[in-house]
Formats: sequence, structure tokens, C-alpha cells
Amino acid sequence: MPNIIIDYEKCEGCGDCVETCPAEVLEMQDGKPVVVNIDECLECESCVEVCEQDAITLEED
Repeated sequence: MPNIIIDYEKCEGCGDCVETCPAEVLEMQDGKPVVVNIDECLECESCVEVCEQDAITLEED
């Protein structure tokens, strides 16, 4: 199972990762993206690629 790690010190809360995820794994809560549906993650890394702040990494457990 993948593990999505969000570095909230780098994250600016733009929401691009939430918008680009085809599986709706992320959602915005209090202005920041939160992993809400990790079981649906396709490991496509679209959230990683779209983040201009390099605040998201995808690791395999």
C-alpha cells in the first residue's frame, strides 16, 4: 500500500494535488490537502508531479 507524505512546512495549500488526483485520494481541510482515501490510490504520482513546492512524496510501505 502506498503512503502519501505531505510536508506541511512546504505546502502552500494551493489545492493542485487535490484537483489532479484521478482517484480523489486527497481533499482540502482547513486550507491544506489531507489523505482521506489511501485505499484508492493508483500510485500515478500526479499529486507529486503537480506540486511546485515539492511538498508531496509517495512511498511504498
